Amino acid sequence: MARSAVVKNSLMAVLGLAVGAGFLWLALRKVDVAELRATVASLDTSLMLFSTALYWMALSLRVLRWQLLLRELGPAPLPAVAETLVVGYAVNNVLPARLGEVARAAYAKRRLGIGRARVFGSIVIERVLDLVAILACLGGGLAVLYYGDHAARQPTFELVALNAGVIIGVAVLALAVLRAGNLGRLRIPPQVMNLCHDFAAGVASLNRRSALLAVVLSAIIWSFEVAALVQAFRALAVHLELGQAMLVMGIASLSTLVPTAPGYLGTYQLVFAIAMRAFNLPESTGIVAAGAVQACLFGSVTVVGAAILALRSLRKVFAGHGSVKIA
Repeated sequence: MARSAVVKNSLMAVLGLAVGAGFLWLALRKVDVAELRATVASLDTSLMLFSTALYWMALSLRVLRWQLLLRELGPAPLPAVAETLVVGYAVNNVLPARLGEVARAAYAKRRLGIGRARVFGSIVIERVLDLVAILACLGGGLAVLYYGDHAARQPTFELVALNAGVIIGVAVLALAVLRAGNLGRLRIPPQVMNLCHDFAAGVASLNRRSALLAVVLSAIIWSFEVAALVQAFRALAVHLELGQAMLVMGIASLSTLVPTAPGYLGTYQLVFAIAMRAFNLPESTGIVAAGAVQACLFGSVTVVGAAILALRSLRKVFAGHGSVKIA
């Protein structure tokens, strides 16, 4: 079983790297290298720091939202929840195909003492809330552009929004089946049934007590995410309008649902370049903005997460030396 999981994860990793490399080639194939270098040189580092601060505000609210869900499953101290979430996000940025979510569930079991299946159920709830927010960004951005005088309606974005709606529908249906507790009618081995029940308990962390606050937190989280994106483009002297920023955020976030390279390398570059082309802006701006977001926003989380893991490892080493008895 363990070997099978390693093989499966390795295949997903190879697929993610291949997809990222292909997308990166598509993004860069028609871009002038001199123009790209000039765009990089124009980056305002102070505005990128501001963008990073806004992103960390969103991340802090994500910690509160996850704690809200985890408290329905067991004790969830805020420092431990924050550490686990940051480590999970850091691993997600390093490993392709969102394998960091599995690592976050395993890390949560050690730090919080909550079963992995239950934790993973709460993570699924997080992702469903984020998916709804992504669709809201897409729909809101399309509405702003369509009813405004600044840009024409973009059929490509409409198609993405429609696909997101289908994904949300399937996810909600699956969650409804899990919450209904009708799995007992199926002939499932007891071990698998126990995992399903634990996962369903994690899904049930979104209940009447937690739902409203989780939705409000999600709205605020994504407001900070959009604001961080706006500042990242301002660092390149590009002032995105609200509808444009919401569309870029929506399609960029939706693109991360497919297996992709570490840090969404290639995927973000292609999505940002396509968006700039649709807005009659230089594609090089989108590519550099994507790289700045990956380096400053995602990179800062990765550095902090790696530091936490390193400190944990050092503590284990010192604790192991301290337990050695000298005869």
